[in-house]
Amino acid sequence: MHETHHLAHEAVSVGVARHRLRAALEREGVGESVVYDATLVLSELVSNAVQHGQPDRDGRLEVCWTLEHDRLVLEVTDHGDSTVPAARPEDLDADRGRGLVIVDQVCRSWRVDQRDDLTCVVAEMQLAVA
Repeated sequence: MHETHHLAHEAVSVGVARHRLRAALEREGVGESVVYDATLVLSELVSNAVQHGQPDRDGRLEVCWTLEHDRLVLEVTDHGDSTVPAARPEDLDADRGRGLVIVDQVCRSWRVDQRDDLTCVVAEMQLAVA
């Protein structure tokens, strides 16, 4: 399964992306613990894109996911090229800044791809194979 969604570059898109991913994964019979982790990761990636990235000329960002037999790949692309997302050391007193630390803990891997004026954060989750 592969889906691509173009969402408004606005905070409301965090919930929209989360809802669409949950529905897609549930249709595919993915277990609740994976659905929970995946929607958490996607929420963090979309939040960061809205907060730190730039919209395309239509005011949107792109969200994609690919579900394969043993992995789920989540991608969020915006048109910002000046800020490279990075996990910061955890500050327990901070109100923010834990998102990519969570992504790092939940995902098998994640990376930032930058080209031209695009920033794409790709997170890969390992799925249990029955």
